[in-house]
Amino acid sequence: MIVGFHATKLVVADLGAAEAFYRAIGLRLVARNEGGEGDVHQRQAWFSVSGDSRDHMLILSQFPEAPAPPLPAWPGECWLAFNVADVEALLAGAVAAGGRVLRAGEDRPEHGVRAAVICDPEGHVIEVVGPMLGASAPLADPLAVGAAARKRD
Repeated sequence: MIVGFHATKLVVADLGAAEAFYRAIGLRLVARNEGGEGDVHQRQAWFSVSGDSRDHMLILSQFPEAPAPPLPAWPGECWLAFNVADVEALLAGAVAAGGRVLRAGEDRPEHGVRAAVICDPEGHVIEVVGPMLGASAPLADPLAVGAAARKRD
């Protein structure tokens, strides 16, 4: 039985570049780690929103003895999703850090959010969700807005 969801591990070809990108968009470094041997030898950088390992972490892992992973093709296998205070500011920061905008920010009234899709320099897809334009504050849980609306239906 699963008792928690501790982390998401993302395999990257260039740990230094990936670490710089995720720092630039606002994640905080928790720790670095290197261990294992042979085909499980990994170099890792652990991140969370707060910099605390008690929060859900994004673990960037590079396997130096293995070939670099292939670049993801749209739509990819898995998307990261971040709640942000300002979608447009995050997009600008992501582009400045080497990422690309795949879908510009747009208000999604059916979910009560503004959403965009970007990718990191290696092509890993990331959805960013924040308050709609003109809203006064970030949403504590953007998915709860849509879930509440669906329950009413």
